[in-house]
Amino acid sequence: MGYPYKRGVKRVIQEAQDNQNHYEPHVEAGGGEDLYGICIDIDEFSKTATIVPITNNFEGYLVAKDSTVKTKDKLVFNKDGALEKVTGTPNKATINATALSDAKQISNEVYLVKVAVFGNKAMSRN
Repeated sequence: MGYPYKRGVKRVIQEAQDNQNHYEPHVEAGGGEDLYGICIDIDEFSKTATIVPITNNFEGYLVAKDSTVKTKDKLVFNKDGALEKVTGTPNKATINATALSDAKQISNEVYLVKVAVFGNKAMSRN
């Protein structure tokens, strides 16, 4: 699933069950229908993530799926919380962000892209 830093995240609320560990509500890397916000910082000491809700505007560098993202591409958060180009039929696709730069590789399989995220859940591709 991946580390949530600089990725889209989903909220996870685990119901308490007998004889099982129970975790407080938390976030995990995610996107698609479960997209809750964007993780912009993690405090390693307290294990606390700072999340910008997807309903807010945001501009900054986020994780891209690969190097194919180019300036002005319309992007969506995939199930792993990484940004990728919008694909599929126009009536089903949603746009979460617009690329403001080309994706740049920063390490083995990690790419960053500067984006503008719109202050809404998503907008129709049409």
